[in-house]
Amino acid sequence: MQKRLLLTAEVASSQQIDVNSNISRELESAEEGTMSHIAPSAIDKLRRFCYLGSIKQPVYAPTSFDLTVEAHFEALRELCDKVNESKLIEFLRDVLDASNDQYLPRHDEAILILAVYLSTCSDETQRTQVRKYFPAFVRTSQELFLFMKFVKQVQKLLDRKTPFSRTVRKAVLEWYQHQALDKLLHMWSLSDCNPAQHRELLQRCHYMTFKFDEEKLAALRVLSAPIKELIEWPEYLEPLAHCKETIQGIANLRQTANAEAALPLIQKMSLCYEHLPRRIVSNHKVVSLLMAKMTYDQMLQSWPTFLKINRSNRHAQTCYTERFFDPAQLRAANVEPLRLLLQEARGFSRQKVTTKGVFTPKPPSIIQKLYKQSFGLNKPFGLRLHITINLEMVYLGKCLLGRFRSIKYIDAVLALAFGYFKCDPKVNVRIWYDKSGKLKALPWTSSMSVDDAKATCESQKVVKIKQTLIDVVDDALLDTKQTYDVFLVLVPCGTRGNQRNKSEQLCKRLDEYREKRNKDAKFIILSLRQQQGSMGYSSARNENILELCSISEQTPRLINAFAHGKFF
Repeated sequence: MQKRLLLTAEVASSQQIDVNSNISRELESAEEGTMSHIAPSAIDKLRRFCYLGSIKQPVYAPTSFDLTVEAHFEALRELCDKVNESKLIEFLRDVLDASNDQYLPRHDEAILILAVYLSTCSDETQRTQVRKYFPAFVRTSQELFLFMKFVKQVQKLLDRKTPFSRTVRKAVLEWYQHQALDKLLHMWSLSDCNPAQHRELLQRCHYMTFKFDEEKLAALRVLSAPIKELIEWPEYLEPLAHCKETIQGIANLRQTANAEAALPLIQKMSLCYEHLPRRIVSNHKVVSLLMAKMTYDQMLQSWPTFLKINRSNRHAQTCYTERFFDPAQLRAANVEPLRLLLQEARGFSRQKVTTKGVFTPKPPSIIQKLYKQSFGLNKPFGLRLHITINLEMVYLGKCLLGRFRSIKYIDAVLALAFGYFKCDPKVNVRIWYDKSGKLKALPWTSSMSVDDAKATCESQKVVKIKQTLIDVVDDALLDTKQTYDVFLVLVPCGTRGNQRNKSEQLCKRLDEYREKRNKDAKFIILSLRQQQGSMGYSSARNENILELCSISEQTPRLINAFAHGKFF
């Protein structure tokens, strides 16, 4: 039981433009010979919302970290009213399944849909059917708390007096009932466990009146009890006597302020990084003990702290960095170059520019070195890519806008385009080179380093071009040797070269390619120096076009998800 209690969390938790008139004319034109225009269903719109946080436009423009319920409630309520419970269950199971985590940016939007449905559905039978799947949809306690936060906001928007409905209370109690005893205890053992939140939630749902067995009820008391109470071991915890030593050990550890005093407890119970309060992880002996059990992702999150702690210990620093640069571990972790570029940018501090005298350049950091090594070590994309890049010299030295203003345009291009080029054999990279709008191949080779690839881009000396997105599809139509699954276009802004800043002409050309070459072809625009959509998109059909504005940690997942047909 002790061994199962201390499992890792990974194992334990398994701009809108009206184009209706143009669209109407497009739909009525039989002579155009385009493919059938498929109108997005309510489920399609909900699915798009889960990935993009947007319902009407296939545009991802990250503006904030938190989801604003008020901005989406009415639209989601209307869509939920159009979907029957069986379709909603199937949709949520697909989106929130653990196997979809490599595609879905986060669970927030899907959990909001669940909160809106359970709070607004007027049919009790349908609500009950969806409620039965609640434990499968909400996999962690943090997602449970997020769901309850959304429910409270929805109830307020509905002008209801109680924070939770009876359906929600039943769903919460059934969630706790569904969790295995070991998982509940493991949930408590993690450093991010908040007993006060569990205690408030359980009390609001009147958990003492629910039929839990003795062990499960005792585990819920452990989950919600103050630390001092657990150390004293009250009588109500006796059903868990077989876990007493472990529970009291972790409780004592949380009361310990001294890292040296915590060391014996960590060794005795073989605790992992995720079990320890962050104040305890401040001693080089503790760090050395934890390193062998840390995942690559945990190492990436904690590397500045660990290096600071081991500043005077060269051997420990060497062991730590060796794990970082192990190609096998880097390949297994599947860390995208873009993520490392963004992580380095977060540690960037603006300094006064030196204009006189001689100064020594700052040596590259561990993350900079790791970024350069990571190219070619990701999992293959698995699709045939046609990549087109705007390499005008006026943009190469410019930086991005928004959150990552320290990242240059050319570096963002390399992190994405060269990253895909190095991992997949079926990638064709082209650039606009003059005012004709035509494309030519960019002479990258698979043996190049990212520095060589950057030098190749700069050596093109592209002064002024005609950036036309339609020419990208035309170029592919002329390529009789290769058929493409995805068109990936990296530009400062997607507006240039598009008639009336609307997607209809590009959509028609893409339809032509889908008819002649590949019926599932998709088009992705990365407007790297934009914070909002560059053109209007159809609200009457799925155009198979996606626009991503600027860059974020979610960019690779969204490209992957859209390319593999996870949403439209």
